[in-house]
Amino acid sequence: MMKELLNKKWFAAVGAIICTALWGSAYPVIKYSYAQLNIVSVADKLTFAGARFLIAGVMVFIAAWIIRKKPPTIPRNLIGGAILYGAVQTGLMYILNYIGVANTSATKTSILTAASAFFAVLLAPLVFKGERLTVLKVIGVILGFSGIIVVNLPGLDGGFAFMGEGLVLIAALLNTAGGFIGKRIAGGRVFEMTAYQLIFGALLILAVALPMLYLAFVSAAAFTLWTALLTRHDAGKILVFNLLIPVFGAIWSYLILGERQIFDPLYLLSVIMIACGIFFVNYTKKV
Repeated sequence: MMKELLNKKWFAAVGAIICTALWGSAYPVIKYSYAQLNIVSVADKLTFAGARFLIAGVMVFIAAWIIRKKPPTIPRNLIGGAILYGAVQTGLMYILNYIGVANTSATKTSILTAASAFFAVLLAPLVFKGERLTVLKVIGVILGFSGIIVVNLPGLDGGFAFMGEGLVLIAALLNTAGGFIGKRIAGGRVFEMTAYQLIFGALLILAVALPMLYLAFVSAAAFTLWTALLTRHDAGKILVFNLLIPVFGAIWSYLILGERQIFDPLYLLSVIMIACGIFFVNYTKKV
């Protein structure tokens, strides 16, 4: 019954309207959540997005398990496709979109997001045999992109900036590409592909967000502790420890990036001299 409905054009139109209505409701709910949870930084927003899509993926996974009476799985030969699908449709698309949205207005974002539909119309004939461009489609694409150009003219709401409007447009293109990939690889595995692409995409978002959160923690914790120390001790005796920043920088570069300059004799000599300098500045001779 459901398969027959999905094949009907009227049901496809109704279903597409329902999907867009649900996606449209996400924007105000996300803004409301930001206000309630005091989410301001891009890192926090990406973490929120990653958690959102991870939960969504788990929800689809559980629903598929209940409906199919077994855990949803995908063939080994489609695992790479599912990862690509999640990376494009959810991961990269939302990473760029969230950064772009932070650097432009909500009104322009909503207009620029519509570019995804025009990208789809323009590129679908190159990807799928059954798709073709008609005169009306071409006119629609021209009008649509003209509207996007108009809203980005210099002097109108800040003009066009790559880190703002540019990233939102790239995200719209990725959204189209993700749709194409999903159509190619999903087949009859709608639940499975949806679940895994959401989970893989969410993990990519979180992988980007967590280092940003760590850097935010570094700034917050270090500056707070540093200021507390400066208020309680001689400035010279505390500020001299700034000399250790390049030392720890070299050590962490070795541990994280594999850079081995820390073992260079001159680096080692530098570390010893800095340590001795800090020792003598803070040394207090007992009477």
